[in-house]
Amino acid sequence: MANHDIQSWLNGDVLRSKAIREQYPLIALIVALVFVYILMGYQAGRQQHRLTDTKKEMLDAKFRYMTISAQLTNTTRQSQVATALREQGSTLQENRVPPTKITHE
Repeated sequence: MANHDIQSWLNGDVLRSKAIREQYPLIALIVALVFVYILMGYQAGRQQHRLTDTKKEMLDAKFRYMTISAQLTNTTRQSQVATALREQGSTLQENRVPPTKITHE
């Protein structure tokens, strides 16, 4: 079928020609590869989205750690501990004498 007019395309005669039928495996391979390409694109997009979410979670966890660490550092300072003890009515007092090293000669 050498004459490929619009009517032969519309009624499907072109797809039934011998030259096109011989190319069916190649056409099927190309369709399969396009399908796999599209699926891989969607998979990459989902993976990128999960990676972004994980980075946000890590950043949130880092900031929570830094906040808790700063609060712990502040509450365990000697002045804060002494103030807390005084407020609770403790009779403990800070040692104003620096420690001395005992050497054995």
